[in-house]
Amino acid sequence: QTFDYMTFKGISFNSDIDAFAANMEKIGYTQVLAQECAAVFSGNFAGKDNCTIIVLATDKSKLVWKVMVNFPEQISWRSLKNEYESFKELYTKKYGTPNNYEFFEFSYEEGDGCELTALELEKCTYTSYFDTNQGMVVLGISSSKNIDVTYEDKTNVEIWKIEKEQSILSEI
Repeated sequence: QTFDYMTFKGISFNSDIDAFAANMEKIGYTQVLAQECAAVFSGNFAGKDNCTIIVLATDKSKLVWKVMVNFPEQISWRSLKNEYESFKELYTKKYGTPNNYEFFEFSYEEGDGCELTALELEKCTYTSYFDTNQGMVVLGISSSKNIDVTYEDKTNVEIWKIEKEQSILSEI
């Protein structure tokens, strides 16, 4: 059985975390933290400087299952929303129409001047889910006032779930 794995910057998720990290460094990222099942890098992504890239691996087999990109923090709702809309358009061109969840919760609304407060209090959701054959790409505005993009590999997410469950079952 052959699997079609997600890639990040041309690096396949069909890799253990050490090989993935080495490839990240080869393409110019600086590793700022290394742990058994996680690695953190800094560098440029999609034309944005000073991004943080977090790579997560499964507990046992150390396979990469998730990569998260955090863009630098923004100081205004307008700049956040414009950046989100711009990237949503680009990701739509690449991955097709997403499922969008874009709303403010009770007592907050766009235009009230309190959008960043709503965001910090998690009363604002701006997230687009792109389902691909290889996995899921999620674009969103985070409560930390930045854009983030998450890549999850379909095959390795399942391995992560199995290994996590086995680990818990061995403890109980």
